[in-house]
Amino acid sequence: MINHTEDFKKFREKQMQLAEMLKEASKITQELEMRHSTERLSELSEKVNNDTFRIQVVGTFKNGKSTFINAMLGEEVLPAYPIPCTAVINEVKYGEEKEAVLYYRNPLPKILPEKIPEESKRYMNQYKGQAIPPMPLSYSKLEDYVVIPMGKEQKDAILESPYEKVELFWPLKLLENHVEIIDSPGLNEHAIRTTVTVDYLNRADAILFVLNATAPCSQDEMSFIENNLKAMGFEDPFFVVNRFDLIKAREQEMVKRYIETKLNGYSSNPVYFVSALHALDGKIDGDMEKYHSSGMAELEQVLSDFLIRNKGKAKLTQPARELKHVLNDEALFRIIPERRKMLHSSLDDVKRRYQEAQPHLEELNLRKEQLKSKLELRIEQIKPEIRREIMKHFTDLASSIRTWINEYEPENSISLIHRKESTQKVIAEISDYVKGRIEEEHNNWNDFVLKPLIEEKANYVFSDVERDLDELFSEIDEVNVELIGKEYQTQKIPAWQRVAGVLGGLALGDLGLAASGGLNGLSKELAKTAAFEVGAGFLLGALGLFNPVTLVMVIAGTFIYNLSKNESNAVRKLKDAVRDEAVKQISGSSEEKTTELQKKMIAKITAVKDNVIKAVNIQINETNEQVRTIIAEMEKGEENVRKKQAELEHDEELIKEMSRKLDNFIFTLVEE
Repeated sequence: MINHTEDFKKFREKQMQLAEMLKEASKITQELEMRHSTERLSELSEKVNNDTFRIQVVGTFKNGKSTFINAMLGEEVLPAYPIPCTAVINEVKYGEEKEAVLYYRNPLPKILPEKIPEESKRYMNQYKGQAIPPMPLSYSKLEDYVVIPMGKEQKDAILESPYEKVELFWPLKLLENHVEIIDSPGLNEHAIRTTVTVDYLNRADAILFVLNATAPCSQDEMSFIENNLKAMGFEDPFFVVNRFDLIKAREQEMVKRYIETKLNGYSSNPVYFVSALHALDGKIDGDMEKYHSSGMAELEQVLSDFLIRNKGKAKLTQPARELKHVLNDEALFRIIPERRKMLHSSLDDVKRRYQEAQPHLEELNLRKEQLKSKLELRIEQIKPEIRREIMKHFTDLASSIRTWINEYEPENSISLIHRKESTQKVIAEISDYVKGRIEEEHNNWNDFVLKPLIEEKANYVFSDVERDLDELFSEIDEVNVELIGKEYQTQKIPAWQRVAGVLGGLALGDLGLAASGGLNGLSKELAKTAAFEVGAGFLLGALGLFNPVTLVMVIAGTFIYNLSKNESNAVRKLKDAVRDEAVKQISGSSEEKTTELQKKMIAKITAVKDNVIKAVNIQINETNEQVRTIIAEMEKGEENVRKKQAELEHDEELIKEMSRKLDNFIFTLVEE
């Protein structure tokens, strides 16, 4: 059995070291009146101290995801059957006792499943019209909540489920070290994968994509990998091919080559071929030979190494480097020299320079507001075209639906004997077909229209922002020279570094500026993230407009009532009815959905604008605050000035020593 404890112990030791350095650094920034830096260090400290490893398991239903997770845990924790069964997200966490907590969706869906446990009904009824708090749940009753009822379509169970997720607490060593395993509902051809599974991808540290050896790399799976995982920045997921024991020995090498070829380019990790069931049986029965031969032993060791050496390393390296930036670039090389220089000046000189600098500071604030107004105007200017493009796509969808339904020939037929059941089947079949076509049409639009449009508009909004920022930051530096003394020189730092430095790492809307190299790469990064998020929302909106449940309810009753015993061309007439109602659904709410999706796209661009202006504002305010602080200290007398000078000397030595420790700390992280 693999022992994960030692690896996690090493990580936690380094985590504690960094947490202690952050605590010491925070005391220094408080003494130096570096309010914004102190807030940043507090955020970094929270991130370091509350770190958790999240492993999300995704894949198409029927691929054995739950069995795979049970094999990792060494226990039959999650229900696992040879039919689709996971109806909600399951978060598996460490707990001394085996128990569960059920979280409700707020608000609850309008249409709920017919079969809900009585205990859940009573609990929901207590909170009518209110947000429903989590409900403790006996582990023995877990299956009643997370398993799709027999005879219930998986997509319907998820869409109608009143539950958001289940937290499972289990006394296993792997989880004891702050690891969570996320069991996602199975992927299929519907928007559920966006509403449920994709929502959790943002929180994952590692992705395990489970495929079925007997039917690997389907079109849906490859589409999800390309349009979801890759688009969200998961460059190195772990691909796990389950049920490899079902492949004949003479065919295994051929199957391996086929799968590896299909997945080539989507991860630098090798593809792992396993039998989760054999691994689970081996762990439960204590048959280590069976466990090792299942392929799970190698995968678990690699995953453990990945979590510690890569994800864990990255999570500590980034805060450590940001801490070094605060201590060196801000405190040691800027704030301390500035304060020392002013403390060696006379109070009258400092006051005079501050007074003379006031017009320049006011001008900087005016320039900042002008930049803000320019960006806001450009954002307003791009709204109409974005709206027209989204509205046009809804119009095109409605037009396409007419063609799709006219051309489609249902496999089911209408029976005059079982008119109700057969009519509902035909409507459902046509609806599923149309949903699939909508998704296909949308993905093409997303790739060839939406992404280029967002990049074009982002380029327009931010085309010359780097030049404007360079000018503003240069003038802020000039004011600092005026305040401190003409012989004092500031270090020239590129605008994008100033913004990232002030706001912390990837603060420009989390668009990866550290990787892109500056604001000149902003529009492409913005297009990538915004197109995915807006595109996913658009797909959900389009499919949400097209409601099969409503189609069946609205059409079936009227159609059956008007269907005479000698009716001919019944399917054709039903297709006409479905077509008319489907187009009505799409067209009737397209205006509302267009507004909603336009707002999402604009919000993404606006967030970047807000952070750019925030960075400038912080630099101007800090210049003001530092000088006012020095004046206040100098007004307390010479003895207080000497005391503050001694404190600066002490802080300077502390920072130099801590900087050396950080260098060693970062070096050991990178080299391990």
